[in-house]
Amino acid sequence: MGGDSGKFELAIRPVSANLRAMDVVTIDLEFQGVKGGIAAYLLQGKGGAFLIETGPESTLDRLVAGLAAHGLSPEDLQGVFVTHIHLDHAGAAGWFAARGVDVHVHTRGARHLVDPGRLLESARGVYGDRFDALWGGLTPAPTERVKSLADGESVEIAGLTVTAHDTPGHAFHHHAFAIAGSLFTGDAAGARLGCSPYLSVTSAPPQFHLEHSLASLDKLAALSPDRLFLTHFGEVTAPAAHLAAYRDAVELNAEFVRQRMRDGFDGDALAIAYEAFQLEQAYRLGMDPLLWPDYQIINGSEMCADGMRHFWEGRFAEEQSSRET
Repeated sequence: MGGDSGKFELAIRPVSANLRAMDVVTIDLEFQGVKGGIAAYLLQGKGGAFLIETGPESTLDRLVAGLAAHGLSPEDLQGVFVTHIHLDHAGAAGWFAARGVDVHVHTRGARHLVDPGRLLESARGVYGDRFDALWGGLTPAPTERVKSLADGESVEIAGLTVTAHDTPGHAFHHHAFAIAGSLFTGDAAGARLGCSPYLSVTSAPPQFHLEHSLASLDKLAALSPDRLFLTHFGEVTAPAAHLAAYRDAVELNAEFVRQRMRDGFDGDALAIAYEAFQLEQAYRLGMDPLLWPDYQIINGSEMCADGMRHFWEGRFAEEQSSRET
């Protein structure tokens, strides 16, 4: 995560021999000045190159410069894959599609890339005047360039096979992408900045779902990957341990929110309590305190508490309805 602010951190990591002639290049998009916060992955095979994740349009300059550093223009790409359509992962997907690059996305997210009006309206409602500075634009994707992917479907591209695995929990329209022993997990396996042992639960509203998150983690673990690539952020070389630790974190923090809500916490009180609980975990695990502001930018604790609150409100309503029938 170090380095001069004027230089691009492009970590080139040749993969193991069983992935044959594939390179993974991590392009740090330096979202809001955070080094090691949002990654786009450039994959280079025998037949060309493609991206997994684009980040938002606000970081396009860094992404295009990262491609250029490897002798590529956006139009040279064989394709783009996005794990889900949230702006920090796919905000620039339409920009690439408008330049003739096919974008591969979950079947439930495809229409929002073609017509991003609803997505844009929702985001502007949340971020208000900060939207443009945070996310930039949101270019509609030409219909013919958006390729819907179903669970278990594979795409042959650049001499490699990319398989989509449905992994809801953070969002209903979420995929993890498998290429041989590597898994690109989007937000299904949490956020870990600076190789910290503290794992931040990616529970943004409105689609966080506890049981779906746990089932998706079990599904990823059953694939027995050699390594993970987190959008937030970077390579994980001990995937089984990471997935088990993150599963524990999801359960622990969801239960914390459930109990606080039963105690009457809501709104600001719940957000404050949740952040305090996160700080307790982070510092107990030895996280560098300087990383905490970066975690707040990339996966803010107030937002995550709100996502869990939204989930438990639905669950409590279901329980109340069941008791009344």
